Amino acid sequence: MPRLEELDPAPAVVRPVLPRGAAPGGVQIVRVHDELLDGTISTHQFGGVRVAVVQGEGPRELIRPVRPTAPAGEGVLRVLRPLTGAVWAVQDDRHGAVRAPQLICLDSTRPYKASMQGDFRLVDVTVAHRLVGLTAAEAAALTARPWSGGEGLAALLSSLLEGLGRHGREVATAVDLLGGSVVGLTAALFAERMREGAEDPRIARQALMLKVQSSVRARLAEPGLNAVTLARSHHVSLRYLQKIFQEHGISPARWIRDERLARCRSELADPLLDHLPVALIGERAGLYGASHFSRLFRDRYGTTPREYRKERGTP
Repeated sequence: MPRLEELDPAPAVVRPVLPRGAAPGGVQIVRVHDELLDGTISTHQFGGVRVAVVQGEGPRELIRPVRPTAPAGEGVLRVLRPLTGAVWAVQDDRHGAVRAPQLICLDSTRPYKASMQGDFRLVDVTVAHRLVGLTAAEAAALTARPWSGGEGLAALLSSLLEGLGRHGREVATAVDLLGGSVVGLTAALFAERMREGAEDPRIARQALMLKVQSSVRARLAEPGLNAVTLARSHHVSLRYLQKIFQEHGISPARWIRDERLARCRSELADPLLDHLPVALIGERAGLYGASHFSRLFRDRYGTTPREYRKERGTP
C-alpha cells in the first residue's frame, strides 16, 4: 500500500471517481474540505456541523491527497461512525479500523485515506475547527485513533449518530433540534480525548490552553476578565495559568489585551459597523475609556482607532 505522501491527485495516476451505485473498486478523491461522500443518501446541516448518512458497495477508498485539488477553505474534522461494515483509516502516520459502535476522526487539512472493504453504511460528521476550539496542528493528536462507542461521551455521541443514521427521515421535523447536541458532544469528546491521550503534562497543558482561549474569546466584553478570574473559573492556580501561557511566550494579561485589540481592529475594518462610535467598538471588546483604548491601539498597531477606520488598514 503506498504511503500517503506518495499519492498523487493527478487524474492520470488515480482511478476516476465512480458515481453512486457504480461497480466495486471505486476511488473518491476528496477535493474540498467538507465534500460529501459518494453514496450519500441524506444530510442534516447544523451551522458549522453537517451530518450525512452514506451507503455504498465495497471495496471503496476515500483519498484526501497531498496537494489540495481545490482552494483551501476552513478546515473540518471528519468523524465517521459505521452503522454496518467497517472503516479503515490512516492519517498522521497512524491507522485504525472501526466497526459499530466505534468512531474514528480525520482532519481535512492534511492527507488521509479511508477504506471500506465490503458493503457499508455509515454516518459522516464534519465539524469546523473553530466550533471545537482546535487548530489543525492541535487536532493531529486525535486523528486515525479508534474511539470506543461503548462508554462515556463517545457512547453518547455514537448513540446519537446511530439514531440519526437509522431514523433521521422519520424525525425530520425535530432533527434540527439535535444540532446543538451533536456540536456539544463532539466538542466535549475532542477535549476529553486530548486530556486522556496526554502522555506527558505538556499535552495536558495544551488542552487547558485551548479551553482557556475559547473562554476568553467568548467573554471579551467583560471588564472584570483577567488572569485571576480565568484561573478561578478553570479551577487552576494563577501560577499554573501563567505557566501555560509562558510556554507560548506571553502572559495571560497580554494575551487577553491582544485578543481585545484584535477584535477591535477587525470591527473597525468592517464597513458594516461604521455606524458604531469608536469608543463603543472598544467597549464591545472590554476596553473602556476612549483615551485608554486609543493609547493601547496606537501602541499595538502604530495608529489610532479613528485613523485606522478612516484608512481601512489591512490586518
